[in-house]
Amino acid sequence: MGKINFILFFLIFQFSFVSAQEKVKVILLGTYHFNNPGNDMIKQKDRNILSKESQQDLEEITNKIKASAYKPDQIFVESNFNKRNELNANYQSYLKDQYHKFIDTIKRERLKRYYIEGETFQLGYRLAKKLEHQELYPIDSMIEMRFDILLKEVNANPALKEEFSKINASLSDNCLEKSNLSDIFICINEKSNLDKNSGFYISFANKVMTNKDYLGSNLVTDWYKRNLVMYANIQNQLKPHTKTILVLVGSGHAAILRQFFEVDKNFELVDLTQVFDAK
Repeated sequence: MGKINFILFFLIFQFSFVSAQEKVKVILLGTYHFNNPGNDMIKQKDRNILSKESQQDLEEITNKIKASAYKPDQIFVESNFNKRNELNANYQSYLKDQYHKFIDTIKRERLKRYYIEGETFQLGYRLAKKLEHQELYPIDSMIEMRFDILLKEVNANPALKEEFSKINASLSDNCLEKSNLSDIFICINEKSNLDKNSGFYISFANKVMTNKDYLGSNLVTDWYKRNLVMYANIQNQLKPHTKTILVLVGSGHAAILRQFFEVDKNFELVDLTQVFDAK
C-alpha cells in the first residue's frame, strides 16, 4: 500500500471510529427550587413539595424515568462539588432509612428545610434509590454573584427599572400554576422558556453599569464561569461505560447547560416528553 493511500485509509478509519462512538444521552431536568429559599433575582411562587399530591407526582416521575428507554446510569445534582462525601454519606443513610437522624441534628430552620425539601433529596435521592445507584455526583461550585448591586442600580434608574419590571413579569413562572409536577417540568424545560431565562443575562444584565467597571458584564461572566465549572464537573465525573445521565439543576443553570450540551459532540440531549411519556 502506498504512503498516500495508507494515510487516507488511516484517516477514514479514525473518522469511522469516532463517528461510531455512541454519544452519552442527557436528560437535562431544569427545575424550580423545591425549598424556594428566595435567593434568585427573579422571584418564584412557592409550592409545597411535601403535600400528598406533590409526593405522588414525585413517585410517578421517578417511576417513569426508571421505566423509560433512557434510564440514567449516573445522576448529577446541583450540590457542592467539594462536599461530595457528605452528599453520599447522607445518601447512604437515606438508603438505610436513617436520613431522619441526620435531619434531627440540624438546628437552623432554613438549612433543615433545604435538606428536607430540596430537589436533590426529594427527587435525586428518590430516583437514585429506585435505580439502585450507590452514589450521586455533585457539580455545583459557588461563585459570588452581586445581584444586590445590580438591583440597586436598576431601582435607581427609572428606565432600567421599568425594563426590568417587564422582564420580571415575562419570567414569572406560570409553569408553577400547572396541576402536576410532570407538566411543570415539561413547561420549565421548553426551549422558549429556557431561552428567556438565559436571554435575561445577555439582553439586560450585560448592559447595566458599563460606567462602573462594567459590573453587569462581569456578573454575566461570573454566571457563565460558574456554569462552565459545573459542566466541567459533569465531564470529569463521567464513568467510561455510562450511556445515559440525568442532570438535575435549577432552571437558570439548565438554560446555560443546554447550550453547552447542544454543541458538545460527546452528548445528545433527550426530549423530556419522551421520558415522561414512558408507560
